[in-house]
Amino acid sequence: MMYQRPHEKSPDAVRKPGTFARLPGSFDPAPLVAELRRVAPWDRRRPPWLPSQWKWHLRTWFLVLRGGKPTSVPGGELTGGGGIDAPVLGDLPLIKDALDGLFPVPAATAWIGLSPGGARVFTHVDNTQHWDEHHRVHLPLLTQPKARLCVRDRFLHFPAGTLWAINNSVPHGAHNGGTSDRLHLMVDLPSTPAVEAWLAEGEPRAGHRDDDALRALSQDPFVALTPAERADRGLMARLGRQ
Repeated sequence: MMYQRPHEKSPDAVRKPGTFARLPGSFDPAPLVAELRRVAPWDRRRPPWLPSQWKWHLRTWFLVLRGGKPTSVPGGELTGGGGIDAPVLGDLPLIKDALDGLFPVPAATAWIGLSPGGARVFTHVDNTQHWDEHHRVHLPLLTQPKARLCVRDRFLHFPAGTLWAINNSVPHGAHNGGTSDRLHLMVDLPSTPAVEAWLAEGEPRAGHRDDDALRALSQDPFVALTPAERADRGLMARLGRQ
C-alpha cells in the first residue's frame, strides 16, 4: 500500500527498467567518501545536510549537489532539475568530476542520500514530471549488506562502487537493516541517445521477496512522527499534501 496523492504522469515519461539494472562500469568510492567526510561530514547531521522534507523519507538526510532553483521547501531544487551546482559542490572536486564524467552526459540533478542504521524509506512513487522524464541512477558510496532498495516488492543490495538504474516511477522504497550509515550518490539523467544506449547495456536484476521487510515499508509514513511533530499543524498540512 502507498500513502500518496495521485500523480498525472508526464506525456514525455521515459521507459525505465522493470526493477533494477546493473549498469556498465564501476568506481572507487573511497576517495569520494574521504572528500565528503572532510568537507561535509554526515555524522554531525547539520547543514549543508538537510533532513528529508518528504514523508516517505522521514529520518533520512540528503545533501543537494546539483538541481534547479531553490523553492520554498528545503531540497526543492531536486524536483525540477536545471543543472545548477550547489555551493558545496565547489569544494567537492572529485564528486563533481564523477557527476560530469561517469555517465554519457553530465548529471542534471544530483544529491547524496544518508540513511542511518534502521532507517526506512516508505513505499512511494517519485511524482514530478521531471522525475518521470529522467532516469534515476544510484552509486553506493558507503553501505553494508543489510542496506537494500525495494522496487515493485523486490529487494536488492547494491555493493559500494557499482552503478545501478532503478525504476523510481513505480512503487519503491529502501530499508537500512544494519546499524551503520548508508550513503548513496543519486543522479537523474536526461533521455539522450547516448544515455539510452548505456542503459540498454545494463543487466536486469529481479531482486528477491522479503515479506516482513515489505510490510515495514508499506505502513503509513506517519507512524514515524513524534507527538511533537503530529502537533505541528503546518508540518502535518504539508506532509498531507504529498
